[in-house]
Amino acid sequence: MDITYKPNTLYYGDCLEVMRSFPSDSIDLIYLDPPFNSDEKYHTIFEGSGLNIDVQIKAFDDMWLWDADSEKRVQDIKNAVANPASKVITAFELCIPETPMLSYTSYMAQRLFEMRRVLKDTGSIYLHCDPTASHYLKLVMDAVFEIDNFRNEIIWRIGWVSGFKTQKRGWIRNHDTILYYVASKQAIPRFNKEYIPYAPDYVRRDGKKPTGKGYPVEDTWNCSNADVLDSIMIKSFSREKLGYPTQKTAALLERIIIASSNPGDVVLDPFAGCGTTIEAACKNNRLAIGIDILPFALRLINSQRLVPNGLASLPVQGIPVDMDTAKQLARNEPFKFQDWAISLIDGFAANPKKIGDDGIDGFGVFFIKPDNMDRKAIVVQVTGASGSQRAKFDRLQTTIVNNNAAMGVLITLDRQTARRNWSHNLEPIRMGESTYEPIQCFSIEDYYKFDRDYGAQLRLPPLANPWTGKAMQKTLFD
Repeated sequence: MDITYKPNTLYYGDCLEVMRSFPSDSIDLIYLDPPFNSDEKYHTIFEGSGLNIDVQIKAFDDMWLWDADSEKRVQDIKNAVANPASKVITAFELCIPETPMLSYTSYMAQRLFEMRRVLKDTGSIYLHCDPTASHYLKLVMDAVFEIDNFRNEIIWRIGWVSGFKTQKRGWIRNHDTILYYVASKQAIPRFNKEYIPYAPDYVRRDGKKPTGKGYPVEDTWNCSNADVLDSIMIKSFSREKLGYPTQKTAALLERIIIASSNPGDVVLDPFAGCGTTIEAACKNNRLAIGIDILPFALRLINSQRLVPNGLASLPVQGIPVDMDTAKQLARNEPFKFQDWAISLIDGFAANPKKIGDDGIDGFGVFFIKPDNMDRKAIVVQVTGASGSQRAKFDRLQTTIVNNNAAMGVLITLDRQTARRNWSHNLEPIRMGESTYEPIQCFSIEDYYKFDRDYGAQLRLPPLANPWTGKAMQKTLFD
């Protein structure tokens, strides 16, 4: 689908492809929290569901496994002599050959090079990462943005040490790293210094009250002393918390945005997630651009970040708005259509494994007995072809049985008018007084006909959040 550059817009797609459509020197500030967290084990949510596809569901854990795509990406960067990171990736290939970290750093090198192109010479960039990859990313950033333009390594204390963490052997990890660079020396005057007010009872050593603005913010955040308390973390009970796996606090993003941009500037988050950056930018009179490869994240930004806080929702590019654009996406970008179609049903997640997936394009998990959290799996199959999909329906029945799933959903482009005549030999799912069909159909055509209400076509048992394992509420991340 056609992408055009426009501030105050959300974009669905890979940020590399989206940014390539942006003009050079168009962005004032970039904040990114790229997808890398070796501690997350999303596949455990499917454990105990009976699903016989461990290899596929473990793809949720780490998208950076070394494979043919990784090898090609490394070679492309080595050949891209215009990218200053090509020499770094060449060195990494010698030091960490055929590893997930090389896969990840090559992925980031491509995107950081594009970010440098779209960033104004007066602009700044903040890269948020954890200790697993920060030292590798520092070398890539040094190459792309130049060593002399490095300004700070900011240490962000994640939160208070919980009772669970105190049981861990060794030193307790409790911080993230934020690498702060400017595009050039022209960006230096733009920095807006922040001061934290002194405590009401604070007095100087000479016994006098302070006359200054307060305590200047240093490069270690979420720290306190006897005079000031600097707390910009999300507490477990905070209403701000949406349950998004890598969510960052709004106060953190407001600090960055206010310090390194001015009202009217364009702020880009190429991995927008649940939209903390977008909300903070709009709240502070900046123009926001958010990109995410997960369509539900873009819906979340508008429905849970902007509108409830009195901010206008942002238009979304790259997502079909009617049957014509849905057909266009299915025809031109079938995997993207597949992921988008699955995302329309809250509680379903696309299968990260695209090739050799045995016809399983997505997953869902539902509770058999909510009181004891027993779970069963739903498998999802998507087709972007037009016409009758009876053969796909029959194949889905076989897939459900072979993989020990409890239920299946077939997502089609067109309404399947003959569906009432299709038969299967699976038993219905009975939960208390409720009964659910083991195979259900959902069409994009009816999705638009019924005003984008997937509940008009599907009757599903209580679903688990596929990223947290908790019971779904009225929205995906309640």
